[in-house]
Amino acid sequence: MAMPILAAGATLEGMTAIAPAALGALSEAYAAWWIDFLGEHNHVGGADATKWLLDRSRLEPGQRMLDCGAFVGAAARMAADRLGVRAVACDISADFLQTGQRLANGGRVEWVAANTQRLPFRDGSFDSVWAMDTYISPREMSRVAARTGTICLCAEAPNDGRGGSESFVDEWTEYGWTLTAHKQMSSEATQAWRGVEGEMVRRRHDIEPRYGTRNYLRQLDMVANLVYAYERGEQGHGLFVFARG
Repeated sequence: MAMPILAAGATLEGMTAIAPAALGALSEAYAAWWIDFLGEHNHVGGADATKWLLDRSRLEPGQRMLDCGAFVGAAARMAADRLGVRAVACDISADFLQTGQRLANGGRVEWVAANTQRLPFRDGSFDSVWAMDTYISPREMSRVAARTGTICLCAEAPNDGRGGSESFVDEWTEYGWTLTAHKQMSSEATQAWRGVEGEMVRRRHDIEPRYGTRNYLRQLDMVANLVYAYERGEQGHGLFVFARG
């Protein structure tokens, strides 16, 4: 049932292996390392990171939660199942949403095709707004969050001499948010990207024909650059919970 909030008009340590029966077709259609290797909880830390945020989200049964850039809505489905919240998963790809509907607890979530930069929801619609290793729009996420709501993020954050994670937090402070919980995940992210890089090389004979040589090499370079940035301390990662009101 739709909620009345739309505006008018290979296993790696610390990761979840993709379930072939549920996500195999999606993996074949979208030749991308992050689908192949990260699984349905498509972010650093996997399901454990989702649970950590959920425990600190202040969500209660019947409240409203938005999962932005949701992929197959793993966070929204977990929140609906564990807490009985009214969860919405939004992603720009209808294919991702349709796959999520067919996964466990998919029927307990509302699925909306939308861009996080322009969310089709009224101001203050959600008690908790999430983004898990996806594009983050502080302005839009703040707009649709309730006055006493929370923001839950699994995200990259600066980790260099230009201010580190403090600059990331300061951006949210400008929108009236206060950091209430933070877990450093840079080490976990570094290990995750190293694992992906190793698996992509080890399984090249399987992956390259499906991706195509140019796409395979481009994505391998992408992962190698992630590993390089994390190993040099130029990039960091963490779980963040913000609250206001």
